[in-house]
Amino acid sequence: MPSAHGLEVLVLGPLAVRLGGLPVAVDRPLERALLVRLALAGGMPVPDHRLAADLWGDVDLARPTERLRVLASRLRAAIDSPDSLTRANGGYALAAELTDLAEARAAAERMHVAVRAGDQVAVRAAAQEALDQWRGPALADLRTIPYAGVEGEQLDAWRLTLQVELLDAELSLGHAAEAARELEALAAENPLHERLWCLLALALYRTGRQADALTRMARLRSRLADELGVDPAPDTAAMELRLLRQDPTLLLTATEPPAVRGAAPSAPVADLPAPLTSFVGRQEELAWLIRRLGTPGVVTLTGGPGSGKSRLSVEAARAVSGRPIRVVELAPLQRESAVLEAIAGDDAGGADPIAGAASTLDGSILVLDNAEHVIEQVAEIVAGLVRRAPGLTVVVSSQRPLQLEAEEVRPMRPMDALAAAQLFAERCAIDAQGADPEQVAAICSAVDRFPLGIELAAGLTRTLTVPQLAQRLTDRMRLLVAGTRDSQARHTSLVAALDWSHQLLGGAERAVLRRVAVFTGGFTLEAAEQVALDPRDVAPALTELADRSLLTVEAVNGRRFRLLETVRDYALGKLDEAGETEAARAAELEWALGFVRTTGQQGDDFASAESVNEVFAEWPNLLDVLDRAAGTDRAVGGLQLALAMHTPWLIRGWYAEAARHFAALTDAPGATTAERLTALCNHGFVLTMRGRFDQAAELLTEAERLAPQQDDDTLTLTALYYRSIVEIERGRLLDAFTPLLSGQALARTSDQHERRLSAFTDALGTLYVYTGQSERALECYEVCIVADREYGDEHGLSRGLSNLAGALVGLDRSADALKAAAESDHYARRLDDRQILPLNDVVRGLVAVAHNNLDEAEKHLRSAVEYALADDSGVSHAYIDLADVLIRQDELAEASALLDAVFAEAPVHSTSWLAARAVAAALALAQGDHQRAKALADETSLAYTRTGFAWPRYATRLAAVQAALSA
Repeated sequence: MPSAHGLEVLVLGPLAVRLGGLPVAVDRPLERALLVRLALAGGMPVPDHRLAADLWGDVDLARPTERLRVLASRLRAAIDSPDSLTRANGGYALAAELTDLAEARAAAERMHVAVRAGDQVAVRAAAQEALDQWRGPALADLRTIPYAGVEGEQLDAWRLTLQVELLDAELSLGHAAEAARELEALAAENPLHERLWCLLALALYRTGRQADALTRMARLRSRLADELGVDPAPDTAAMELRLLRQDPTLLLTATEPPAVRGAAPSAPVADLPAPLTSFVGRQEELAWLIRRLGTPGVVTLTGGPGSGKSRLSVEAARAVSGRPIRVVELAPLQRESAVLEAIAGDDAGGADPIAGAASTLDGSILVLDNAEHVIEQVAEIVAGLVRRAPGLTVVVSSQRPLQLEAEEVRPMRPMDALAAAQLFAERCAIDAQGADPEQVAAICSAVDRFPLGIELAAGLTRTLTVPQLAQRLTDRMRLLVAGTRDSQARHTSLVAALDWSHQLLGGAERAVLRRVAVFTGGFTLEAAEQVALDPRDVAPALTELADRSLLTVEAVNGRRFRLLETVRDYALGKLDEAGETEAARAAELEWALGFVRTTGQQGDDFASAESVNEVFAEWPNLLDVLDRAAGTDRAVGGLQLALAMHTPWLIRGWYAEAARHFAALTDAPGATTAERLTALCNHGFVLTMRGRFDQAAELLTEAERLAPQQDDDTLTLTALYYRSIVEIERGRLLDAFTPLLSGQALARTSDQHERRLSAFTDALGTLYVYTGQSERALECYEVCIVADREYGDEHGLSRGLSNLAGALVGLDRSADALKAAAESDHYARRLDDRQILPLNDVVRGLVAVAHNNLDEAEKHLRSAVEYALADDSGVSHAYIDLADVLIRQDELAEASALLDAVFAEAPVHSTSWLAARAVAAALALAQGDHQRAKALADETSLAYTRTGFAWPRYATRLAAVQAALSA
């Protein structure tokens, strides 16, 4: 079995990828193709030249190694498992499991063993298990890639071999009529497959159609001669001769089915309901249950409404041969006596009905369907039956278990994503088959990948297209109201199924259910207690809801609860009906604000990675609260929550997210001046980090106007700090010294602002780097790092050590720079700080440049650029430094494209623009355009003088260009 935490690649159908059991989206075709090609190599490195040929064919590629490097980097970002894809021996290797292919191969091996042993039942089971791994043509979505076309055809040929073995076994087991239909279809698709046509002829012969059998053999002989110019193989010719002679050995000898120990031969086999549709998915559960039915005892299938409990129990019973089966449908029963009558049957009127029923049922299989509303009576009756009937097997389907000591409980989980898509395809309208897999997956996920919801959604494709259905998922309760007429009443719609479950709840459980529905991302016990009408009801109610399979319990840092999306939508409707929506939303916001503030205080303003990670574990709920607060009476609370989230957002580099919420909430009616001033400052800072300097400056000017009115040093320091940052980033370096030095002086006057003093000192260090004063920058950074270590501020250490590494590079202290960057990486990874990690890659790239190792430098700088691409965070200084390395390697076209991207985003005279101008002058010189190079160099030199910009690595590059031009 695959590792629960490994990377799984599924190729027997359209590509599917899972990491830790969860689906992973790999969207770009070439990334998908690279993933599969490396997975097929089984962990062995595949050389670059082989990969290039397999992916692009025999074409003359420019820089194939570099193309593969970019492709591999994108793939790492997509699978979010950087350690899985490694560089080795001039190629790439991938640590992944071909889950479906491995399971198909294992089943095929068992099939071959059974063929050799002559065990046709085992052959059929193993072949079917192998074939169940296919979801369509292998590598169906990659067939245009050179290697994938060949691999896909080989896998499909193997699939045909398995199908032939399965049908051969079916014929041996006496199922000629059923096999003939499948053989006809396969033979039409494979007109020259001799063994397949021989099996078809045999199936026709065994169903009394000798003439048809001989006609098929004659047709095969003719095609072999016309298309291949060959005679039939000896085995084919022998089969034709046996058919002509009506060889008696072609017919099977009837045999009696094997007896089952403990069965009661005199008891009638149940008249099981005939299946009206195919059974799709749940193959693992079905195989387990069939095996389990061979042992006496009690099995309870638990799950929410529409999870497929009933169909699975009946399907498993149908697959068991040689034992009497009794199916009792409990849903219509309400009286206690009616339950006993239904189960005991003719024995219900006796003096001891349970003893009489036990005598009759001993050795049989008893299926009790939908027991949740009469669970106590069923538990008592079943306990009495199994004590008196040692050969009895009882299968119960219920939303909650019987709570018997000997009971084995099997929860019904959501269907596998692939099986869910297959079920949708089986049940949808004909013209909806082959729809966009992503839309189908979204539809299935919206109904929690449970069979009832999938089948109801598929039924809607008779009137809606799949895209139309996918666009209306948010209204799933209104859409999924009509099932089939032959469905049981409670399954005629999703609402009806949930109504059935809701009616079985007590008043307290109903109240808790509708209140906790406000949480979009799951919830803790403490969160549920804060939104409940009566906190004392919560713990017992959650236990009852979990027992009834209406919510799931996750063991994540304690206990976490989660409603299925369909149940949550239903409960939100009940919340509206009760008129409690606004009160519940207000309580949720109060919980969110208290949670973030308390977490920050415990971590001392989010100084530790644990406190940051704890907050983001609740991000889906916090995001929902923030989005719902804007424009409502809760807007002030939403603003307070945004202010509390400011530091976590900065640590993760979520500037765009922060800017969105501050824009929506800063002007909330009723906010205090202090709250609005802080929001203006915070909003200005995140806009600065997004490169929107003019808008940021406007907000900070307004904050500076309000600050003196508050007589609050904290607010004044905030305004001064963010003003200095925007001046640095917009390239007004000399102007930035004033607010920085003023803020530093003010922070020194109070012990309460020690952390602010560190922040001002760190920013002053950056300003010294940009103005060419690396030694002074070093002093600032070292002071901050000492304070951060003493304070235990992991974010400060992540940022400060990275800044220190950059300053050390400017001082040609490469070894110290690499050491600082490595320690910074440690903290940045704990915080998932995707702003700092690429900066450390830049440091490593610059060290490599200093040692004239341009290939190594390119590798690190491309990694830094990939962070920006993966996070869609815009251009960074890594673009400039990579362009400079490419110029040195004479890769001028790509260097020009990188610089164009910088100039398209960086405002004129910003620090990024000033840095890029020096490299642009170097590019013009490398291109042989001396006139443009000189103009750029002269203009850039003047700009450096006016702004005070003297960042060593760019000032040195500009000086080198000017020296070359002079020479």
